[in-house]
Amino acid sequence: MIGQLALADLIASHAYDRHIRACRLRYRHRRDLLVSRLGRRFALHGIAAGLHAMVSLPATGPGEQQILARAAAHGLALGDLGRHWHTPGDHPPGLIIGYGTPNEGSYPAALDTLGRVLHSGPSG
Repeated sequence: MIGQLALADLIASHAYDRHIRACRLRYRHRRDLLVSRLGRRFALHGIAAGLHAMVSLPATGPGEQQILARAAAHGLALGDLGRHWHTPGDHPPGLIIGYGTPNEGSYPAALDTLGRVLHSGPSG
C-alpha cells in the first residue's frame, strides 16, 4: 500500500516523468559515445532506445571467447552471441555491450579499454 502511494505521488508530481526523461537522455548519450568510439571500425547494431548494442566481429581475427577473456582480464564484463543461437553452427561472431551499468565516471574509461581490447592483436 505504501509503495502504491509513493508511486501515485511520483506520477502526480511529475517526478516519475522527469526521472524517465533524464534516464533516456543519459542512456542516449552513452550509446552515442559507444558509437563514436567503436563505430568507425566495428559494425554496431541495436535500437537507440535500448541499454545494449551488438558489435559484429570480423570473421578473421580473435573469436568471441578470446575477446571475452581479454576483456575480463581488464575488468570488463561483456556478453557473446554464441550462446544465444538456438542451434550450434557457423554463425557470425559478435559481442553484446551493455551501457546501462557503468557509473558516469568510469564509462568513458571502460570504452577506451574496450577499444584497446577489440583492436589488439591475437596475443592481446
